[in-house]
Formats: sequence, C-alpha cells, structure tokens
Amino acid sequence: MAEADKILSGTEQQITKPMTIVRNDFEPYPEAENLQEWTWAWEAMVVNFLHARYHECLPHWHIAPRRLPNAILFFVHEGRAKWWIGEVCVIAQERDLLFIPENLLHSAEHMPERKFCVSAVHFTARLFEAIDLLALLGFPIHVPKMAKAQSSIEELLRLSVCQPIGWRKRCSSLVTDLILQIAQERPELLRPAVSPFALKTFKLLRPALQFIEDHLSEKLSVMKMADLAACSERHFRRLFQQTMGTSPKRWILERRLQRAALLLTQTDLPIKAVASQCGFDDLPHFHRLFRQRFNQPPSQYRRIAQKSL
Repeated sequence: MAEADKILSGTEQQITKPMTIVRNDFEPYPEAENLQEWTWAWEAMVVNFLHARYHECLPHWHIAPRRLPNAILFFVHEGRAKWWIGEVCVIAQERDLLFIPENLLHSAEHMPERKFCVSAVHFTARLFEAIDLLALLGFPIHVPKMAKAQSSIEELLRLSVCQPIGWRKRCSSLVTDLILQIAQERPELLRPAVSPFALKTFKLLRPALQFIEDHLSEKLSVMKMADLAACSERHFRRLFQQTMGTSPKRWILERRLQRAALLLTQTDLPIKAVASQCGFDDLPHFHRLFRQRFNQPPSQYRRIAQKSL
C-alpha cells in the first residue's frame, strides 16, 4: 500500500509540472492615449460590407466630385492618382490606403505617367447604426505604405466576386480588421473631435438613436425619443442639439435621405418603394428634398453611383 502511494505521489508531481512554454514576447502595440475614452466604441461598432471592385484605370479615368451615403476604402495597387477629399489634396501611391467617410465630398484624377490600378471597398462602420465611426473618431484620410493590407484587400475582392457561403459576413470581418489595424498600429493618426460632454451623452441618446434607425419608415415622435432617453422633451432636444450638432427633426430627415441614397445604390427597388421605406409618403416631396440634399434627382444619383468606383 505504501509503495502504491509513492507511485501515485510521483505521478501527481509530474502532472503539476508545466508541460508547455507560453510565449508572451510579442512586440507591444503603440500607446493610444487619444483613444482611451473611446474603448466602448469599438465594441458598439457595426460594420456592414457593401461591395468591392478592382479597377485598372484608363488614362482618361477620373471621379467627378461626389458624396456617397457609405464610406469607401481605396487601396492603390499600382501607379499614382491625385485625390481631393474634403479640403485635403493627396497623391495616393502604391500600397497607400485612403479612407473616405460617409457623405464627404471627394474627387480624383489619373496621373498619366504610369498605369493606375486601385481597389474600392464600399462599407459602413457606424455607432448606433447611424453615426459614421470614421468621421466621429477623426480617422486618417491617407495612410501611406500599408503593404500588409494587400492580402485582406485581395481576399475581399475574391469573396465579392465568387460569393461563397457566408461571404458577406466574412467581408465585414475583413473590413473590421482593417479599421482596427489602423487604430491599433497607428493610433496617433486618429483625431477624435468630440467633447467629453458629448461622449457621455452619446450613451444616453443611444436608445433614441436606435429607435430612429428602426422606425425610419414611420412617423416619429420626439416625446417618444425623450422617454427612451429618460429625460424631458425639452432636455432631450437640448442634449440632442449639443451632441449631434442638429435638431432631432433635422437628424431624422438626414437619416431618411441617407437611407434612401443607400437603397438607391444597393437595391433595384423602384424609387417610389425607396421613398416609402424611408418615411416619404409624398413622392414629389421626396424628389425635391433628395435633389436639395444630393444636388441631383434620385434616378440620376442611382445611375451615376452604379457607373462609378
């Protein structure tokens, strides 16, 4: 019996000894002090992939000035092109990334000395399904020399063309990875432009913002939104104006028009059905508001978007 106890004791000692060596000598990520208050945003972020295309651009290629209801990521495979993005002019070269937030005016033209090849990835990255994360966190417009992004871009192109099972879900994951790669490896490039006060009220307004997104086709009550934010209607209007930079009424109109623009470019729905799904019962009224917002009627907007990058 004593001998058996000795054998058991020896076996227990062997079991308690480490059987593997855990590696933890990885290169640390840069400090991201400017993003510490925004750690919650990455968990709340929802990325939706729309489509990706590879283009070998002919000498007369250009992008006329435009605004799109979605964000765009451009990756330069070869050559150079001149881009105007908002008030910034950049020369994008081989292996450069360009991030264009939603509804930001942009244009581009070929630089004729070399062939120009570029991939365009259309997506949305939003908080509360409404607020563009790229604009909110001051994402860099131009990220030079991101060669490691090329494998993700090529996989996005392959998935977008071949469309195997689960392709859209995986595409959204790849876009998420590219966004987080910039935030984690080059955090100094991000410039969040929101005050600490606005940061706190974002969370307070979240139920109301979500309610708007879920009911854009219906009549919306500011009183209902105030109830969801657990405050009086007057206080809600003040908080909304201070945080979102506009009134609830103007925000709802903008979201309806943005949703309409997205449906025009991503679906084949008739314009009347698009208007109805976005809360516009009067078609002429929808046409008038859409033209005021995007400087062109819905039919022309759809036609141009389908032909462009």
